[in-house]
Amino acid sequence: MLARGTIGWDLRILLTVHQFLPEQFAGTETLTYWTARELRALGHEVRVLTARLSERSTAAEACLDTYEYEGLRVYRFHCAGVPTVGQRNLVEAEYNNHLAARTLQEVLAEYRPDVVHFFHLARLSASLVEICRRSRLPTVLTATDFWFLCPTTQLRLPDNSPCRGPDGSGVNCLRHFLYWTGRSRLASVLTALPDAMVAAVISACRSKALGKIGLAAGVQALADRPRYLHARLNEVDRVLVPTRLMERLLTSYGLERSKAVYCPFGIEVREPSHRRDLPLRRPEEPLRVGFIGTLVEHKGVHILIAAVRQIAGQPIALQIYGRPEDFPDYAAQLRAQAAGDERIGFLGTFSVERIGEVFAGIDVLVVPSLWYENTPLVVYSAQAFGCPVVAADFEGLSEVVVHGDNGLLFAAGDVNALARSLERLIREPDLLARLSRSARPPKPIARYAAECVAVYDELIASGRRSSAGDSLTTGNPSPRQ
Repeated sequence: MLARGTIGWDLRILLTVHQFLPEQFAGTETLTYWTARELRALGHEVRVLTARLSERSTAAEACLDTYEYEGLRVYRFHCAGVPTVGQRNLVEAEYNNHLAARTLQEVLAEYRPDVVHFFHLARLSASLVEICRRSRLPTVLTATDFWFLCPTTQLRLPDNSPCRGPDGSGVNCLRHFLYWTGRSRLASVLTALPDAMVAAVISACRSKALGKIGLAAGVQALADRPRYLHARLNEVDRVLVPTRLMERLLTSYGLERSKAVYCPFGIEVREPSHRRDLPLRRPEEPLRVGFIGTLVEHKGVHILIAAVRQIAGQPIALQIYGRPEDFPDYAAQLRAQAAGDERIGFLGTFSVERIGEVFAGIDVLVVPSLWYENTPLVVYSAQAFGCPVVAADFEGLSEVVVHGDNGLLFAAGDVNALARSLERLIREPDLLARLSRSARPPKPIARYAAECVAVYDELIASGRRSSAGDSLTTGNPSPRQ
């Protein structure tokens, strides 16, 4: 249990995230915003550094702008679609972006924060950690996904099985990265070769003869990624891990155990007492199934649609909430898959103020993900409103959804297993009420923010860095008037 800190003065806090509201509002962005708002409610000054993809080269002097979102000042780094500022290639820029590092230096000079809290570093890169270390700023990382371990963030292999992470030689990352970036033919060739031969290819790409040539330079940069990010991860003072799965994966990757702090996410529930009246569904009524999230392939919405279509003639209605414009090709595939089945509806997205209304309109939330996940905020929201969850049986999800207690678990990617779970809920109307009564109230976002401040306070009060005993000098180390 984290205790409230004792520093006793207001802090200047800089939060970083790979994308932000109002343009993007998936889980990490929402968590960052909620935390920023609650930190401000505690009396602290908060600003956000985020990124936006640019399709063209961005001059160094034009790569940063600012805007206001609900009274929150946001610095926005324009991430170029081509290498800039002496960058070898985009593969390197993904994890060590020289221009982003320069941009952070500008922000630090203007804002002079007391602490920097990273919620995500994609598009910005881990070069920001290095800048904070040089500036002797205390740093905190909330590990919202697996970006430090995997360039796709998902730790998912092409066959949808979980990946164990970098193998040290760079062989598995090269094969999988080529596949996920559309070079499936080359990936197939490398998959057919023995590991030792692929390792020799990587070694050749690192040589002086090939190291600066096109694809070879990209291979070298990809092979260097784990070493660079391992070093940056251990330069962060505290890493907040929301699940035991994340703690295990990061420590097995090399994170010093003393830096890891178990800290599940908090959520905003505008109506904490808004619990469903039981039972909601009568046997003659359709089972109202909901999906809420990003319409992207690894979220597994196609698995859910296939399961519903398999239950032909059963009283069931599927409500899919998500923005089709985020990944239009996949959204189009989902519509084609659901065509002709009037039980399946695409309802777009909704404002956070309507979340209670949305959960009141479904009997069960399904999370059919094809990757580990890291306890999506929507699962916590479902529990807050007493809505049972049917989820893919992945670690992380199974830490919150306990089979037969507050939800049901099924083998990830198994359409038949998901269909059987839904049929069970149709056949056993009392099961929904029992699962709902066992819902576990999640942590409020106000408590989560207070726990973050306790970590900030501890770092500042210690007067030294956790790893090497460096003197800790913040932007303004004395109480403010």
